[in-house]
Amino acid sequence: MAREMTLLVTISANTAALAIEALRPGRRVSTKDQVADTKADADRNARRAENAGDPGDAEFMLPATTVSLDLLTTGQQPRQQATLNQAQSAYRYFED
Repeated sequence: MAREMTLLVTISANTAALAIEALRPGRRVSTKDQVADTKADADRNARRAENAGDPGDAEFMLPATTVSLDLLTTGQQPRQQATLNQAQSAYRYFED
């Protein structure tokens, strides 16, 4: 007599929903709607190209932000970029 083993796996409802969404076929768009979307994109790009040279737009532009990442491995301490005294003196400089 042979014994069969059965493995029972449980997953959350969220995981099941994500798996089902991945299996679902993509939305079909009619040719008429595809043409309308392409025309709208082309019109939008043409308007952007026309306005790209306006010197008045520069005052509304936001300056680029600086991004700094300090990635640490386990057990590593963050590196200080300035001492406490240096930071306090910098604040005092701007207060004067």
